[in-house]
Order: sequence, then structure tokens, then C-alpha cells
Amino acid sequence: MCNGPAPLIALCTVVSMSACGPVRTGNGLPARTTSCSTVLAGDTMVYDTTQVEERPAIRSGPAPRYPSDLRRRGVQGRVVLAVIINADGTADAGSLVVTQRVAAGLDSESVRFVRRTSFWPGCLRGRAVRVRVAIPIDYKVYAP
Repeated sequence: MCNGPAPLIALCTVVSMSACGPVRTGNGLPARTTSCSTVLAGDTMVYDTTQVEERPAIRSGPAPRYPSDLRRRGVQGRVVLAVIINADGTADAGSLVVTQRVAAGLDSESVRFVRRTSFWPGCLRGRAVRVRVAIPIDYKVYAP
């Protein structure tokens, strides 16, 4: 959900990596860090979000762009990506999969967004670990 008055056409991006609530991106990205961001674990195990004490969070990155041709045609919906966030806060490009598609342009823009985003890592026992997350990105056209 976007806050504030709805413009004629807008991109509402919700990036949520937990059941506890969404992390919203747009004009500004959240400043929340994870407590283990400087202590990398030595293992290569991939954990689920239910197995870690702190889940990955967006650190910085570009805002997703709504392709103008799709926006004009009113194409909207939720793209969901599954990806492993590495202990160093990068998205593991080889693990990135679009699990819910909308349209090729929105799907590819969502992939571009995740590849260029930096994350605070997930934490387990005070160390940064690799965590598999689902990232939903909503594209919505608002009418006047």
C-alpha cells in the first residue's frame, strides 16, 4: 500500500521478506540494520527466514521503475521473486527465480531491482548467514 495522495499513475512497491510486515521502498529506503552485519559466518548453509534470529532487510538500491508502456496499458500486479541473500548482503544471482509472473517487462524490472539492491544480512547466533527469502513487488496503476 502506498501512503499519501495517489497520483494519476504510480508505482507502489512493497518489498516484504517476512510475515511480520512489509518494508516499503520508494523515495527512501529503510535505515534499519541487522546486528550481525559485520560478522560473517564461515558456513555456506542456506537458512529459511523461520530459522534465523534477524531476517535480511533492504540496505540500499534503486527504486523499481514502472515501464511506461505497461503503465499506459494499465498492466499491474504482484511479481514475486525467490532469492538467497548472501552473508555479505548481496543477492545470489544464480538463485534468483521469478515465482509469480505478471508481464515480461514487470518481471524483468523486478529482477533488475533485486540484483542492484544491497541488503543487511540475516543473522543466526550473532553471525551473518545466507537466507532464502521471497520478495513480492507490487505494481499498481491508480485512477484519478
